[in-house]
Amino acid sequence: MKLKLALIVLTLCLFNCKQETAQKQEQINFDFKYPSAQKLLDCDNLDTSLFQEAMQSFENDIVKFYTPDQPVYSRAYSIFVGQALGNKVDYSKLVSEHSKTVFEALKQDKRLWIDNADGSKVNFQHPIFKCIGANIKDEPLRKTYNALIDTNSMSMRMFGGQLRRKTFDMKDDKYLATFVALELFYGKFFDIDFNAETSTENEASTTLEKHDAHDGHNH
Repeated sequence: MKLKLALIVLTLCLFNCKQETAQKQEQINFDFKYPSAQKLLDCDNLDTSLFQEAMQSFENDIVKFYTPDQPVYSRAYSIFVGQALGNKVDYSKLVSEHSKTVFEALKQDKRLWIDNADGSKVNFQHPIFKCIGANIKDEPLRKTYNALIDTNSMSMRMFGGQLRRKTFDMKDDKYLATFVALELFYGKFFDIDFNAETSTENEASTTLEKHDAHDGHNH
């Protein structure tokens, strides 16, 4: 009996060790690009450091892309949200390499992602969305948001209209900005093959170089 018990304990220990090793192997090297002494997201019993990094990387991308001459966050949010809701964002040009790395880190949180009927990949039952709902500054928007989260009815079909009207607030409301970043930015990466986009660009560049090399010659 003691021998059986010892074998069971040994088996469990080996299984746990394998799981821990597998989890370590899945982790990727990640350097925070936007370390901040200020805690922009504060959620009880939840480490928000990666979510904060994700939101800041997202903001940096949209500002550089939509207002390259001078950073105007309110305008960048307005254009991005409008295009995202209309499925008109060119993510292959918008997304930085750092945001792609952030996405790989976010994917390690299996609770954060799910296949929804409307095509969304975000699991709104994740604790981060409860925290966002408790901290959105605009009261009417917060009430609508929480009602949709509580009834498991969150979708851009239900929430997109109000969200579009509050884009000016996103530059100052980092919780609302985090929601936008997760749902309308990182959540869309699942449907994009960035490697394919890079290959196409390289092929186009090579073709152009060959064409330029023959320009001006008579054949």
